Amino acid sequence: MKLFKVLAIGSMISALPTLANALEITLGHTLAPESHYHAAAEKFKEVVEAGSNGEITVSVFPQSQLGGEVKMIQSARTGAIGAFITAGPPLENTIPQFAVFSLPYLFNSVDEANGVLQGEIGDKFLELLPDAGLVGLNFFSVFERSVYGGKPVRTLADMSGMKIRVLQGPGFVQTYEALGAQPTPMAYSEVFVALQNRVVDGAEASPEQVIQDKFVEVTDYFNMTKIHYMPSLLIMSKPIFDSLTPEQQELVRDAARQARDASLETYKRTYEEALVELKENDVEIVEPDLAEFQSKAKELWPNLLAGVPEGEENLKLIQAKIGQD
Repeated sequence: MKLFKVLAIGSMISALPTLANALEITLGHTLAPESHYHAAAEKFKEVVEAGSNGEITVSVFPQSQLGGEVKMIQSARTGAIGAFITAGPPLENTIPQFAVFSLPYLFNSVDEANGVLQGEIGDKFLELLPDAGLVGLNFFSVFERSVYGGKPVRTLADMSGMKIRVLQGPGFVQTYEALGAQPTPMAYSEVFVALQNRVVDGAEASPEQVIQDKFVEVTDYFNMTKIHYMPSLLIMSKPIFDSLTPEQQELVRDAARQARDASLETYKRTYEEALVELKENDVEIVEPDLAEFQSKAKELWPNLLAGVPEGEENLKLIQAKIGQD
């Protein structure tokens, strides 16, 4: 009887290799559950889990539960986390070529920027990631970033002296300085109180972030300055990706493609809904003539490109793709 039980248990264990070898991919991002990041992460989870027959599970952690973007980059390089979604600027210290995307007024619209990043140029930048211990799976939707807060920006002169919280990085800090503002470094978690107490006059973000992160409660104006079109992308830890079978790797890539589509669709929808909701909350949508903003900001391009590896070359590729001179 004891021998029979041992054989039976051994048979059960041998019949469950999938459970014994199951892999959990932790996937982190910094935005709210209503964001296009989260919609994409959930689609990635759905496709991977359905296609792997229980061999892979994906656990999604929104709102910086795995740390900020810089920390997640570091964690993924060592294999401490499986995957993450990040904006472009936090990658610039690791892969400085990405700084070309922080040029002000590089693109004219969300669709134009996404068209470039979903093609050969985007692939060229994804190919830079493996040398840093990362695997770039796909670009997601860009963010169209504008100035919001307690003051209207109807002309370039209105930017003069404005204290504006911006993303850290030369492409953002120097741009706002060139436009006459006072870029103010500050943790994202401190922005709400800073706006509420008028420590800063404004900040820069995409309209849906103002709604999703409750900044609408301390905002009087959303100014459609459209200064940066900031990329976002899904990245996986190379050590973990390399541990997958070829079939699992292809499943992950297919899931990333479907996640990209969810990102593009969700961003467009939440962007449009946010503009409506801002108006409903008595936030004035200001639409300045951008010609003078663009002219002033583009004077900065040579200085910014001087510190970007392959910057001139990549700028020419981007401009050729979108038909600029």
